[in-house]
Amino acid sequence: MIKYIFLLFFSIFLLSGCGDKLSTSTTDDSANITKALLTGTWTAKCSDNTTASTSSKTVLVFSASGDNLTATTTNYSDLSCVTQSSVFTKKLNTLVLGSKSFTSQNQIINKFTAAVADITLEPKTTSVSTSLNISTYCGLTGWSSGTETSIAGLTCGSITYKSQNAAYKDLIQINSEKTFIRLGNTTNLGSSGYPKTLYTVEYFK
Repeated sequence: MIKYIFLLFFSIFLLSGCGDKLSTSTTDDSANITKALLTGTWTAKCSDNTTASTSSKTVLVFSASGDNLTATTTNYSDLSCVTQSSVFTKKLNTLVLGSKSFTSQNQIINKFTAAVADITLEPKTTSVSTSLNISTYCGLTGWSSGTETSIAGLTCGSITYKSQNAAYKDLIQINSEKTFIRLGNTTNLGSSGYPKTLYTVEYFK
């Protein structure tokens, strides 16, 4: 049971942007971010956690209009992103790109705002759903394998998720070659409500 709960926390931190500061000092001042450029699917590499013998992979999907973003982290019970154990999904709508600026790490970025459509968790095996029910994860006891459950507005472990329709602020950065994007570290917010740093995970199209 501990392994599954640890895995869920790992995916939660990954999606919420917890991570080290970027070490690069490159200024990508030639990169302009548009909704047309973002439209489509951006995928991160498989990320393993040797301590828990698990892994995860996150996929960002921007709708054809560029107004909606679905960020899905699939968690695996192995180190190679093969055997699914749970899926964590954050759905945002009414996405609006802000002005171009840069972080203290000299990364050119765009702010963006959106509204939370939903945040869900889906156990993929009976073992995971049983673990979630035993621990009353997010205060719920109706977890079922293969069933997506909304956790928007709920407290799961030490994290309280935004409610549906809540305002959402983040950053997005693209490199000069326009081959990958990064998102903001939403666990490290400034007084404006936007992340102060970027997360190190890179998403490729």
